[in-house]
Amino acid sequence: MELFAIEAAAAHIEERFGRPPTAVVPARDLRSGVVFVCAVPNGDALGWVVIDEAGTPLEDHDAIRQTVELTAICEAAEESASALSVDEAMPALADAWRMAGELGEAEAELATHAAYQAVEALQPLVTGIRVADPTYLDQLAAAAGLVGDRFDLLKEAAGQVSARLTGQGVDPLEPLAQSLWGAIRILSRDGAPDRFREAVELAMGPAAAFADDVVAQYLVPVTGDIAIETEDAT
Repeated sequence: MELFAIEAAAAHIEERFGRPPTAVVPARDLRSGVVFVCAVPNGDALGWVVIDEAGTPLEDHDAIRQTVELTAICEAAEESASALSVDEAMPALADAWRMAGELGEAEAELATHAAYQAVEALQPLVTGIRVADPTYLDQLAAAAGLVGDRFDLLKEAAGQVSARLTGQGVDPLEPLAQSLWGAIRILSRDGAPDRFREAVELAMGPAAAFADDVVAQYLVPVTGDIAIETEDAT
């Protein structure tokens, strides 16, 4: 997706509500195709609306909830997959990989090389503007699984190097140990990549609650289940 699509969605929101959105997140609805989850200032709070590419708001309760839930889960998945730290992790891993090779530390060299390759495979998925949809989530899960496996190997190598530090004088392994643990900290900053599945499962509850909030603060009338529930309540 190109930036102009986000800008066009923001323009639709400003034209309709008289104020620009504070956030525009692209997603995919099975019936409407590409849509945009938009946060719009509404007094002291935020209002929400999901629009299609023509600027028409979604009004079906189930479609809105499913789109918003998926968007929130995809964002949580990106954090757990180390997607937000790819650009920082790759040079850190490259430095550790080079250092391990120079020191003849074969296991650390293998671990850093493997981790670099896994993060490199993840990079194309998370570069540029992403569209939240089931296919993207599946691709992210597959890439995250590889990163998680290599992350465990990296931690094991770092532990082995650290265990051999003498703590006396100038230890040639000290810079390597620092480099390995530095790469590990970057990869795990937003969540442990070796616990991707658990993190996504834990995100489902908050994602559902967020979808409820969006429907409650929706800026156009909603049809479907919510209307039926309202009629039943009366």
